[in-house]
Amino acid sequence: MVSATEIKPGQEIPSVTKSITTDSILRFESCGILDRENIHNNPEMAAKRLGTTYTIASGRMSITFAAESMRKFFGPEVFNHTGTVNLKFLRPVKAGDTITVTGVVSGTEAVDGGTRVSVDLFCDNQDGNRTAVGIGTAVIS
Repeated sequence: MVSATEIKPGQEIPSVTKSITTDSILRFESCGILDRENIHNNPEMAAKRLGTTYTIASGRMSITFAAESMRKFFGPEVFNHTGTVNLKFLRPVKAGDTITVTGVVSGTEAVDGGTRVSVDLFCDNQDGNRTAVGIGTAVIS
């Protein structure tokens, strides 16, 4: 767990890298949307709605990867109780992609109960293409 005195703007947080497979997409979808076909679990529906020949990973997968990166930096005691992740999705993620989440502390702010730390978050695929950007926060005491 980090303390407010250890955190400086520009400081990098631990990166997280995940390989995306058809199986990981289907397993992730089966946890949240049971028995409902969509662009994440049905190639025909993805072709009809997106014009692709493949399904795409849910943006929620990238959010979980970013949360893992934040949790590594702040510790689960802090992040699980005060953390947030908000991403904007820029391009689809599909089976065969490898997504790396990185982050940089962008600022701190005194709030009731401690210091809110803001982190700029970035998700990039194996080709260096940015798939999502956003902000994560956590309050440390």
